[in-house]
Amino acid sequence: MLRVIMWIVAGLVILFVGSALLDAPGRKAGERLQIGNVDFSKLEDGVYEGQHKGGRWSNRVRVTVASGKVTGIEIVRDVWFRRPELTEQVVSDVIKSQSLDVDIVSGATVTTRAYLKAMENALTEAR
Repeated sequence: MLRVIMWIVAGLVILFVGSALLDAPGRKAGERLQIGNVDFSKLEDGVYEGQHKGGRWSNRVRVTVASGKVTGIEIVRDVWFRRPELTEQVVSDVIKSQSLDVDIVSGATVTTRAYLKAMENALTEAR
């Protein structure tokens, strides 16, 4: 029985270390991800889709522009480990400020940047 427990523990350790090593490069790239400046005052009305490809932080959004303002942002494909409260906060902040220059959510830097990059890519079409 002790031998079985040792194998299980060893397997869990290998799984944990392996996932941490695979996650590190994507996390570093996500932390350095630059969000471009989009002039919201020049957006044309319509519905635009954009995506960000970044491993487990890959996502796709649909942004609605009406009367020259962003009025809605829908997450079409979410990140792997989603946190609905984070998504709601980022979407709300962008719509309220009419800007992608919003505060990064503490503890979710890469996820926040991934959402903002997908929004930037969608709004690039709206200019």
